[in-house]
Amino acid sequence: MAAATVTAELSNETVPAKDATPRWSLPAKIAFRLSFCYLMLYMFCNGNVTVFTIFQPFPAVEGWIGKVLFTPLYALTQWWGVKALHLTGVAAKWHRDGSGDTLLNFLLCATFLAVSVLATAVWSVLDRRRPHYRTLYAWLRFFLRLNVGMGMLQYGFYKVFPVQMQPPSMAVLNEPVGQMSPMTLLWTMLGFSPLYERVCGAAEAIGGLLILVRRTALAGAILSAFVMTNVVLYNLFFDVPVKLYAIHVLLMAVFVMLPDMRPLWDFFVMNRAARLVGVWTPPASTPRFRQATAIFEVVFLIGAVAGFIKFDGDRYSAYTESVRPAPVIGLWALDATSPEPLTIGGVPWREISIDNLTRGMARSPDGQLWRMYLTYDEKKHTLGMVSRGGSGAVKYAWQVPDQDHMILTTVGKSPMTLTFHRVPTPATYPLLTRGFHMVNEWGLER
Repeated sequence: MAAATVTAELSNETVPAKDATPRWSLPAKIAFRLSFCYLMLYMFCNGNVTVFTIFQPFPAVEGWIGKVLFTPLYALTQWWGVKALHLTGVAAKWHRDGSGDTLLNFLLCATFLAVSVLATAVWSVLDRRRPHYRTLYAWLRFFLRLNVGMGMLQYGFYKVFPVQMQPPSMAVLNEPVGQMSPMTLLWTMLGFSPLYERVCGAAEAIGGLLILVRRTALAGAILSAFVMTNVVLYNLFFDVPVKLYAIHVLLMAVFVMLPDMRPLWDFFVMNRAARLVGVWTPPASTPRFRQATAIFEVVFLIGAVAGFIKFDGDRYSAYTESVRPAPVIGLWALDATSPEPLTIGGVPWREISIDNLTRGMARSPDGQLWRMYLTYDEKKHTLGMVSRGGSGAVKYAWQVPDQDHMILTTVGKSPMTLTFHRVPTPATYPLLTRGFHMVNEWGLER
């Protein structure tokens, strides 16, 4: 059978007249109302990447928006979680922990759903005579495009400037493979090759760019869904705690594609001529409103790309500057006579690897690793240290009397002195020195 001729057209400027739109069935209207309420709540209040992440270069603005939008629903979720489920300890509090899959995160989605069900019930009673929601559907897909685009650009540039997955730390390099967590194994694989990480990031960023441009929005949604499927699989099978957000971004990309699923099926599977029917521009009553929407899209796209390049570029510059020799660099074990400092949830740690001057890994007595963020000042001989999930940074005055010993003393009213000895490590690691070989007479395994 001869290949079908592509007759696909994006309906960007025109929308069928109101009278030409078929009346929606009652189940379709109820499903749309519920989807609209839930997706709008998640897009603007999920706490990860939202449309308002465009203000990331302006922390004061982003923080104010977060307080206005997040605080009420976060407080409501925490309240009913404690009252109804009797949550206690760390699970009962919102905390900075590097996980988007805490119990409160799941309960927050339950709050979104409960509010959406209530809003849908009220909406269905008050607006029961409306024949369809064609215009509102177009606006929903418009905001979904912005939200998915922001998420793809955020995580894409975070890998294009390879700082999300950094090269394996000394703590990880000296960890038996069998003792690694699945996430550490995945992060080691991705961080080992910055070029591969950049390729993965480029795929995410390109999906975000395409979906933000109306003429390429469908291609962007398809690419974003394809890439996010892989991300979701990574998160599920390697236990990466961003499952909720990744699944939502995937579902939102698919939702954007819904109107054109049938034409795509006809063209790619059934080999038939097809016409795309998705409306990428919200219906406009005047040309001026249509122009304003187009200008907003262009400004939003430029602002998002420029903001992420600046934000992640600065972080990558800080990282590259931090990878330099310094007296505190090394794998250090706490002497038995020293008091034990604490990390997240009051867990003590007895070993720390300092690979660069911005990040390290602390090990608790049970062998678990905790990511640490560092602020190093060589002139003042100070080292700020905070664990992910910790309540606040601790500043230490550091001394390295010889290459095998380090002394940290807390700066404050009640100084605490910690003494460390250097843990011997191999001079080289095959993982880092093996390199690339196009020709191999046998596979090197060890």
